[in-house]
Amino acid sequence: MKKIIILMLSIMLLTGCGSKKEKVVIYSALEESTIQTLKEQVKEKFPEYDVVVQYMATGNNAAKIKNEGTKIEADIILDLETAHVTNLEENFADLSTFDTSNYLDGINKSKNHLILAKYTMNLIIDKKYFKEHNLKEPKTYEDLLKPEYKNLIAMPDPKTSGSGYGFFLNVVNIMGEDKAIEYFKKLKNNLREFTTSGSGPTNLLKQGEIAIAMGMTQQGVEAINEGYDFKVVQLETGSIYNTTSYGIIKGRETKESVKKVFQWLISDFQPYIVENSYPDIILKNQNSNVKNYPTDLKDADMTGVDSIKTKEHLTEVWSKVNG
Repeated sequence: MKKIIILMLSIMLLTGCGSKKEKVVIYSALEESTIQTLKEQVKEKFPEYDVVVQYMATGNNAAKIKNEGTKIEADIILDLETAHVTNLEENFADLSTFDTSNYLDGINKSKNHLILAKYTMNLIIDKKYFKEHNLKEPKTYEDLLKPEYKNLIAMPDPKTSGSGYGFFLNVVNIMGEDKAIEYFKKLKNNLREFTTSGSGPTNLLKQGEIAIAMGMTQQGVEAINEGYDFKVVQLETGSIYNTTSYGIIKGRETKESVKKVFQWLISDFQPYIVENSYPDIILKNQNSNVKNYPTDLKDADMTGVDSIKTKEHLTEVWSKVNG
């Protein structure tokens, strides 16, 4: 009998039985540096849990949830485009019991997910080039059609970039679909190129290949803080924007570990994200550690930004512009 007991104890020690930590899995599309920060902070906060943070690109994440539903490995989905979360909302748990009092009223429009970040898109211009060539800053979409801007503009392709889609959606909301398509056909004649990624135009601006980037405000500000003589220009119609969200996969909200980690995301990591990466205001008493970020931005008309059906339709008709 003693031999059996000793053998069982040996097996338990070898396999770690009795000491295994409860696991919490997070799928996130955050940038690598931010994910690393999340890993460090959550490990320090919850040493009693094995919190696994796995990078998952937005498209792959949405497809995985669509295919696997509530059987997906992840307990928490973090930083998924809100349109995808809304489209897949039946897979997410009710978050009504969580304390979300740090949010501004009206920011969260669903009980199944919370807004993680709001990010804006504007024009980013090369001030030195504009001064040297005596160019006036564009104030409207129509201004971008002026002949003096030919080959000086880059825009992300709406078919491959959320930033590019944001500009397309805004113009559709302002002009209507048919006129918007005609507008972008004209704008195409002034473009240096459509870039695959949202960061493409700002990178071209840094390289001195263009003078006007249609890109993310955040990336323009980062370039300014790096020493580039750039300026963020908001058109008269306002700043294009989109949001990402986070939530718990339905059924996992009953796990105490998941509840604790998720509440910490709301109360601690959420403020960190907006203060250090996405300063557009969504929280009460929100601070910003991002230098030179504009504080006078107004929202453009982004009706339909949370609709995956609208996005699928518009990215399909975009082929009439750039087929």
